[in-house]
Amino acid sequence: MDKETLLEELRETCEQLGYSIRYEKGDFGGGHCILKEQRLLVVNRKFTIERKIAIVARALGELGVDAIYVKPAVRELIDAEREKAAGS
Repeated sequence: MDKETLLEELRETCEQLGYSIRYEKGDFGGGHCILKEQRLLVVNRKFTIERKIAIVARALGELGVDAIYVKPAVRELIDAEREKAAGS
């Protein structure tokens, strides 16, 4: 699966959980939040696609995707990022 497709799959997974992704510029990494009852995942738009994928996957790992269907390749990525975060 190419990187653009993978990022799109991650975006669709976010939507299944009720989150939307916003790509913004600034001095921040990224993560999930709730703003005025809107569930958001904010990602720095200046990051490489690899970093964007890692941030979204890690956020999904924190939110939990066990209750929804996620394609196996996407689930593997989310699980790998969750393990990296636990090891940090």
